[in-house]
Amino acid sequence: MERIIVKNLEELDKLTKEIAKNLKGNEIILLEGDLGAGKTTFTKYLLKNLGVDEDITSPTFTVMNQYESPNFDIYHIDMYRVNDIDISDLIGNGLIIIEWPKFEVRCDDCKIIKIKIEPLEDDSRIFEISQ
Repeated sequence: MERIIVKNLEELDKLTKEIAKNLKGNEIILLEGDLGAGKTTFTKYLLKNLGVDEDITSPTFTVMNQYESPNFDIYHIDMYRVNDIDISDLIGNGLIIIEWPKFEVRCDDCKIIKIKIEPLEDDSRIFEISQ
């Protein structure tokens, strides 16, 4: 597990650029953190660094938003109000980002990245990244 402290949005941009460089479109990113931890903000920066030009919004009420990057489709899912969702058709067809994962995700042919975001008192964040 890698622990990274991000102090501001510039550092978040730098972190997401590094992550974006290694994404091939066959990954599932599981984002964990309390309300307001920065899960959607992280996703906005990551998608910007993957070349998505449109507005990135929280899928809290729509459950899933789909975006196109120059290299692969991106599925941004929010499980906060949902107990279960079948993502089997999405696996292997692009990058899947799940906020509030509530179930064990298994995938033999893709990479699963778990990111836990924890806010600190000074508005910085600790990102715990494991693969």
